[in-house]
Amino acid sequence: MEFLQDSVLVVAHPDDENLWFSSILSKVDKIVMCFLPVVNNPVWTDGRRKSLTEYPLSNLHCLELEEAGVFEGVNWEQAVNTDYGLRITENHLSDAVYKSNYDTLKTRLREQLQGYHNVFTHNPWGEYGHVEHVQVYRAVKALQDEMQFILWFSGYASNKSADLMVKVLSEKISCSVTLETDKLLAESIANIYKRNHCWTWYEDYKWCDVETFIKDTESNSIDKKYGVSLPINLLVIEPQVSHQSSNYIRELVAEVLGRLKSCLRVS
Repeated sequence: MEFLQDSVLVVAHPDDENLWFSSILSKVDKIVMCFLPVVNNPVWTDGRRKSLTEYPLSNLHCLELEEAGVFEGVNWEQAVNTDYGLRITENHLSDAVYKSNYDTLKTRLREQLQGYHNVFTHNPWGEYGHVEHVQVYRAVKALQDEMQFILWFSGYASNKSADLMVKVLSEKISCSVTLETDKLLAESIANIYKRNHCWTWYEDYKWCDVETFIKDTESNSIDKKYGVSLPINLLVIEPQVSHQSSNYIRELVAEVLGRLKSCLRVS
């Protein structure tokens, strides 16, 4: 497939690659992960490092940036695009780290993307709605003109990110490729993350049969656009507590209980 020649996949976090890109995961020339350490979550940090040592593919590179801790930092009903990602409105303490990460990403990704013809990454609305997914897209997009690669982004969205998706796609040309997901590979990699206690998605998640990649091409038409025709995998996620937050809470409770048991044995 021509669009997979000289190709690199750029994802934000370990497990994003097999959640949103399983169809091309074993076909790209290189996989780049951006973030690894998680603020105040050593279980995930250690688990991710261990998982990458057990990874079944050898073309993996991790930049190991520390996450900014801004997952809950955006009101998605009023999301505002910025050059560095999305405007953080709910968690100003992490805003400086989030902005700083953007500059670091651009510098580090410039090295990683050198010589590649096709670059695959997250979409401008962050799939189900993740601000660091949006930031990775922004960093890659900022390098496109300079490095002259073709940019493709994933075709996943959710009820949380749908409003932003509609705004973004209204400016794009309808050009996409749809492929069958690699469920066996995706599930085998998911099991590695689960075994090491750093899987951030739903435990019983079932992969879609196909997934779409959209060529990032702006519409230059002066005529009014009434929409685009693109296949999208729309996910419905729980609005109350993010699954990443609930996973972290479970890990934290388990750690506290373990410490209590140790104290009881000592006493």
